[in-house]
Amino acid sequence: MTSSTSSYARILAHYPYVVIAVVFVVVDLPRGLYHCGGQTDFEDPRAGFESRGTEISDRLITYNNLLMDLDNLVTLTPYPYQQNDNIKQRTRQNQRKGNKARKRKKQRNRLQGQNSTNDEDEEEDDMANKWNNNLDRGFCADTPDANYARIVFSAVNEESLFTLSNIQSMCILENRLQKSFSRRKINQICDKLGRKCCLSWSLGNYIALLSNKTFCEDIVQSDVDNVMELLLSCADFYHSGQLNKPCEPGAVCGNASSQCVQHHAVYSILHYLTDIHFLRPDRDKSKPPQLTFSVTFLPIARSIAAVDLYRHLEDQQNRHRNVHITGANFGVKSFLFDQYLIADSLWLIVAACVIFITIWLYSLSVFITVMAVLSVFWSLQIAYFMYMLVFEIKFFPFMNMVTVIIMIGIGADDVLIYCKVWQLSKSERNNGTLEKIITDTLRHSTLSMLVTSLTSAAAFFANYVSNITAIRCFSVFAGTAMLANYVFMVTWIPATIVVYEKWCNCSFCYGPEFYTSKSVVCGYICQFPYRVYNSFSDWSRILFEKLLPCLVIKLRCFWIITLGCLGVCGIIVIFYYPKLQLPSSREFRLFAGDNLMEVYDFEMVKQFDFEIARSETMSQMPIRIIWGLRAVDNGNHLEPKNQGTLQFDGQFKLSTPKAQRWLLEFCQRFRRQDFYQLSPGMQLTNCFLENFIKYMDKPCMGSSDVCCKENPFPYSEDVLNRCLSHYIPSLMDMPWVHYTRQSPGPRFTNGKISALIVEFTSNVPFSLSYDKMSEFYTRVNRWATEEMISAPKEMNGGWFVSDFAFYDLQNSLAYGTPLAIGVSVAVAAVVIFFTTLNVLISLFAVLTIACIIFATIGSLVLLGWELNVLESVVITIAVGMSVDYTLHYGVAYRLSPDLDREMRVVCSIGHTGSAITMASVTTFLAGALMLPSSVLVYKQFGTFLMLMMSISWIYSTFFFQALLRSFGPQGGFGQFHWPSLDCCSPSHREHVDKTIYALSESTLSSSSTSYPNHPTSESHELEPLTEGLDTRHHRHHHHHHQPQHHSNRHRQRTSYTRTHTQDSPVLPRREVHVTFETQTPNLNKEGVCDLENHTGNREQTLILDHCPVAVFTTLNGADTESCVTPITADGLIKADSLPVKDLPLVKPQSA
Repeated sequence: MTSSTSSYARILAHYPYVVIAVVFVVVDLPRGLYHCGGQTDFEDPRAGFESRGTEISDRLITYNNLLMDLDNLVTLTPYPYQQNDNIKQRTRQNQRKGNKARKRKKQRNRLQGQNSTNDEDEEEDDMANKWNNNLDRGFCADTPDANYARIVFSAVNEESLFTLSNIQSMCILENRLQKSFSRRKINQICDKLGRKCCLSWSLGNYIALLSNKTFCEDIVQSDVDNVMELLLSCADFYHSGQLNKPCEPGAVCGNASSQCVQHHAVYSILHYLTDIHFLRPDRDKSKPPQLTFSVTFLPIARSIAAVDLYRHLEDQQNRHRNVHITGANFGVKSFLFDQYLIADSLWLIVAACVIFITIWLYSLSVFITVMAVLSVFWSLQIAYFMYMLVFEIKFFPFMNMVTVIIMIGIGADDVLIYCKVWQLSKSERNNGTLEKIITDTLRHSTLSMLVTSLTSAAAFFANYVSNITAIRCFSVFAGTAMLANYVFMVTWIPATIVVYEKWCNCSFCYGPEFYTSKSVVCGYICQFPYRVYNSFSDWSRILFEKLLPCLVIKLRCFWIITLGCLGVCGIIVIFYYPKLQLPSSREFRLFAGDNLMEVYDFEMVKQFDFEIARSETMSQMPIRIIWGLRAVDNGNHLEPKNQGTLQFDGQFKLSTPKAQRWLLEFCQRFRRQDFYQLSPGMQLTNCFLENFIKYMDKPCMGSSDVCCKENPFPYSEDVLNRCLSHYIPSLMDMPWVHYTRQSPGPRFTNGKISALIVEFTSNVPFSLSYDKMSEFYTRVNRWATEEMISAPKEMNGGWFVSDFAFYDLQNSLAYGTPLAIGVSVAVAAVVIFFTTLNVLISLFAVLTIACIIFATIGSLVLLGWELNVLESVVITIAVGMSVDYTLHYGVAYRLSPDLDREMRVVCSIGHTGSAITMASVTTFLAGALMLPSSVLVYKQFGTFLMLMMSISWIYSTFFFQALLRSFGPQGGFGQFHWPSLDCCSPSHREHVDKTIYALSESTLSSSSTSYPNHPTSESHELEPLTEGLDTRHHRHHHHHHQPQHHSNRHRQRTSYTRTHTQDSPVLPRREVHVTFETQTPNLNKEGVCDLENHTGNREQTLILDHCPVAVFTTLNGADTESCVTPITADGLIKADSLPVKDLPLVKPQSA
């Protein structure tokens, strides 16, 4: 490992451009191959939000493949030409019906056109200015239709909308929408009667119609009162079902009066335009009726053609007096999502700019910052290339865009780590050559970055255990991007920094004349980060060296109890109350909660009868039993459109007598089950064999007629196939039977039955409740499985399926999310242990991570989050993102040179606190900048990042450190070590440099932020770690004699650089003793050497074990002795505290 690192460091030191060129070529290569990959398309944002590979999904996909029959493997009739002839015949009938309807419409338009004005220009202006004010145009249909675009009004205060002023406000808002829009576009997209747009179905228009008024603005209070009285008198007929559909005047509609059916107004108002609570039978009749919501149907179809009108609706002011538009449905939600996703990329750019400034201020180099941003961008590029061409995943869900936020937020952390280690290595006295600095930096930074990258990537890849396509695709892309980022951190960034140090580090930026010049733009750019850095260095040092350690140590019991209780509260919130709920809607939110389309889809659909009736069209769960096909999904599970092909069950054979008898008995047993419900009407196709037997029970028409009672049940294979070829077409010709691909019954291949569907209706209504659907599936599936066990061999391959797509999604989330969390936690625990090699530290780290996860998820539950697809991903990656800070602190505690708990805690916070804070701030800012986004996935993930970073920083800094201060290991307790390989080494070993820096993964310390060119910043040596017992004893000896000087640190030292020539000796470094040829210090009569007046030479001031010391050297012939002595608070050197004879001798060696 050491030799390979040194070899790589040698390449970086001498050939950095080669490394940069190789990386650039590797990055540029995929760019030319992108045309081979799939095209990113978000027009169907719900694609991939379904389960694949589960028992239910296999059955659903097989059933859908049977219905769609894209490969033309099965037919409805024994012979394909019979099915084609029947379809053609039905098509001709439908065309004749359509022609008659069009003729009637043309005749009606001609009649209306005779009464219209002959001035065409006047007609167009009137049409453009008013959609619904000319009663001569009329409505396009008798009642509104759900296929038209609609907007929902509500009152700002809690007053009723059914007042004159509010109804007029609704009319004004509607007219304002069309007046401010393009006249030409309105004429193109609206439905017309003649040359004029139809009326909109609005409450104001119906009141005007019933009051014989022309404009809805012309109605008066008496008109409103009269219509209210009419609705009150007819409401009971509507709720009793007598007006459950449009009733023509003069027709018998129960006991309803003719006024109740006039213009279909009462039915339209109560069913379509007013909410379900308006005039309901159980209302308090002592109070005036309250209308909370009202719908207006525009004469414009719900389609992409209305997208411009919807955008115009969002841009304009949607309030007039006490009325405002609260929801809308234009049928453009999925279409707009792709455009909004691109538009919201602006916030990604803003976040990237903020991170750019942060890295610049931290690294003090624009060049390094630009290259770091490029590395983040190229990580995504390489991940996309691997995703599309290497892994051959052609489906790219929009959730993969979340990876951009992640890489912007946490991708810069590794850059900060490497830059900090580089500067600390450079600031080390006697640092040697450039190659030595690179070696030291790589040795300490690559392992730390590898650990943090592995934990994050493992959390992403853990989501691959999910059965949901979008989550699995996200796991592959995000995990690959994280690993690609690590590769850039150990190749591109080191080479970049070497190039910067050699050729791009403009020396004029550091000259005295440069800092006085204000006319040079480059000068200001170079000065700005230094000024910002210096302005924050003092308070940062106070915060992380004094304030935070004091708060952690003094209040450790408070932190353990308080934050521990918050973690327990998170468990209660997640699992007990209010509890993390599974998704309660089949709709998937795409935009923020205040978006007009989302408000309509998730709130308004529950407020109107026509929407409720649409959702309850298929209220009872069907029970389908399929034979002849294997429930296998042999398609690509990572591509939603690739659902495989049908695989037939070779054992299935309905033509045997035994199979026919069993099937008939099976249908009879089915009807006796407690979950069966008798459906109204004739059931001719549910269990086709029952009706087929009746068909065969007819008298024979001749000797050639075999499809008659002369052939008793069960039938032979020849009779069965021959008679089905007559029975199925006759069934399809019946006008009251709608026999299509969706109908149950037999399916044929090459004239023989190859598959069979038996379908009945259950008495269990469809429900979004996971528990109810789970109980229904378990009960019916168990019964069907038991039936198949007793079935004959040719019929025992049947399986049960129903409308379980949403339940299967819930089930995958309920079981897949805990499994992914378990995998992530297991990987994190292993990484933590093998990084720290300490049992107690690992145990406390896992406990802290668990509290972070519980607190974060509990906070999201309190914010109203449900366990949907995005939330499942968020919860899983929370594990990987919560590990980093705790891991940094744990390793810093482990590598601290001190032995007692308190000093180790102080050391870990001082060394890593600033880095952890900087990383959390950058990621927090990346999340905060996504909150203005319109796309919900960006907004939700931004909220998660803000919570995650805040909670993770608080718990790792206060809770974890308080645990270590109270119960952490002291000395070598609970510490494991990697096995030594010295036995395999040769007896004679060359000199090995043991300058190993005590750095955590972050290796960043506010007290160790020394840069060679900082005029006022403090410079500290890196804490050395040596492996010998004498070294540990020596360090402990220093610490034992100097505890009183921890707070008296010398903050200034002269700039020093050392260069080696070929003839200069290479001096070995041991501890921090640096040897020089100089004079012996001249002590005064008190045995104390004043710094100002001594005759000796004080070479430098170092920081040893947190205490300032002065180094003196003396030359005794061929031997050079070093004297390290502490500095007192008043700046004097106590020469008698550490005698020279107690120090190790350091002899110079030749190069």
